[in-house]
Amino acid sequence: MRKHIHYWVLLLCLTSCAKYQMPPFGTGWTLQGNTVANRDMQVDFGGDGILANASDGGYDLHFITSQAGFNAYDPKCVTYLTDVIKHIPLKIDSIDVIFADQFLILSPSVINAWEPDYVRRADGGILSVQAHPVESLVQPHDQLWRNLVIDKTKRQITVVDRLVKNGRHYAIVYVLQSESKSSPYAINYQFDITNPRNMQSIGTLLEALMKTSVNALLK
Repeated sequence: MRKHIHYWVLLLCLTSCAKYQMPPFGTGWTLQGNTVANRDMQVDFGGDGILANASDGGYDLHFITSQAGFNAYDPKCVTYLTDVIKHIPLKIDSIDVIFADQFLILSPSVINAWEPDYVRRADGGILSVQAHPVESLVQPHDQLWRNLVIDKTKRQITVVDRLVKNGRHYAIVYVLQSESKSSPYAINYQFDITNPRNMQSIGTLLEALMKTSVNALLK
């Protein structure tokens, strides 16, 4: 009986994965050092630090901007990042960039109704939407909207920063992963980032990522 149950659970998982259709890849992105860019904006993911791939720790950074590149990608990373994208509750027009296994740039549809968790206003103030609800789900062009997708089982936090640059909508995604059996990464956070006891550490990290997104918006 138990074998039959396992069979049906596996079948349901495979069917669910098969139903998900990955968005197409966009075009026009280039890489220079730690900075990815197109005609609208530049995103420096490294700052003054040295980046390494999350999957293998290598300094020859994975930079994927096409379906062909994704097809040639490490299968474990394909499965992992497909699951990350699948659980971002946005209608996504295209995947623009996958970088160093842990950063993504997406082009979401203009028509979305995902309320942000935090809003960075044009004056630099950051508001919690739970205390200060947004008046509309249409994102103003001078605001940055942030959401956190938290999966305690996987010990994973996906940070989604949405912005509008030159009239186009973008989502900058940061994948944060603690040590876990489900992680394909060689580089993971040694503490559980989803545990409230580690709020101080994760807060400092989230603030640094916010600066990266704000720089992309303003420059």
